[in-house]
Amino acid sequence: MPDATARAGANVALVKYWGKRDEERNLPAVGSISITLGDLVATARVRVGDTGAARFLGGGEVVSGTAADRMAAYLDWLGPQLGTNERLTTEVEATFPVGAGLASSAAIHCAVAVAAASALGACVDRSRLSRLARVGSGSAARSIYGGWVEWHRGERDDGEDSGATQLLGEDTWPLAMVVAIVHDGPKEVPSRDAMRHVARTSALYAAWIEAQPDDLAAMRTAIAARDLTAVGTIAEENCLRMHAITFAARPPVLYWAPATLAAMEAVRGLRTRGCEAYFTIDAGPQVKVLCSPQNVDTVAETMAAVPGVVRTLRSTLGGGAEVLEGPTPWK
Repeated sequence: MPDATARAGANVALVKYWGKRDEERNLPAVGSISITLGDLVATARVRVGDTGAARFLGGGEVVSGTAADRMAAYLDWLGPQLGTNERLTTEVEATFPVGAGLASSAAIHCAVAVAAASALGACVDRSRLSRLARVGSGSAARSIYGGWVEWHRGERDDGEDSGATQLLGEDTWPLAMVVAIVHDGPKEVPSRDAMRHVARTSALYAAWIEAQPDDLAAMRTAIAARDLTAVGTIAEENCLRMHAITFAARPPVLYWAPATLAAMEAVRGLRTRGCEAYFTIDAGPQVKVLCSPQNVDTVAETMAAVPGVVRTLRSTLGGGAEVLEGPTPWK
């Protein structure tokens, strides 16, 4: 039975993905731009044809419930896309909390897609793998590439124009990210469910869709100019706009904790003291802080001192998904 192992980094969207135009294919309602992290990674081992193994193991334990059902369905879909009807199983590990708003699903599904392609000896490029990973978890489309990445909304119903492209390599503009962990456990409302609810009930959702193209264009310009002030300002505004539409849902979806707000204020305080740093928050309470490498110690110390912050993680920008054991799918 062939098997292969691959690794992919979590990614943090600075211009957010929120809402879907097609839930089955995970086609986004808006485009997004992210950075891939080098120190928050997931590793997946995929085995082909092992009919006696559990479909989904996480950290050595059998995963059950909704997450297991979704992974099994994804594996059953993925195999035929890569040329086999044999049973696929996977075992994953992550270096950071899973299901807590840190893009664990993106890293995991991207690693699974790459490992499956390797185990099957498929010859597929990164563009195709981005689209395959997207079906498992939307933002997994971005983790296939390193550095600065844009996931395109696309217009086609079949999703063949909704994949990611790299805007800037991870070594071209070195930056760092500090993550303030407010809560280690899984979030109460999964992103998939929250997106559906917010799109249906938030009075602000249409304005979110309308504003996104301008943010994407502005962020592309800021990245090209290596302008951290502009990148950070756009990221903060886009983050707050996304959470505003969740607050306006009926009933509201509230991901923030008191320490989330305190950490945001601490980031603003850093800037008043001359330490350039900017926050962003995904579907969860954790606060991610973008800064230059020379400021990472100051930022991490400041975040660790915020009441309610459990611990902090640090990361540089990372490379794209890679095969650790097995043939490389892209040639």
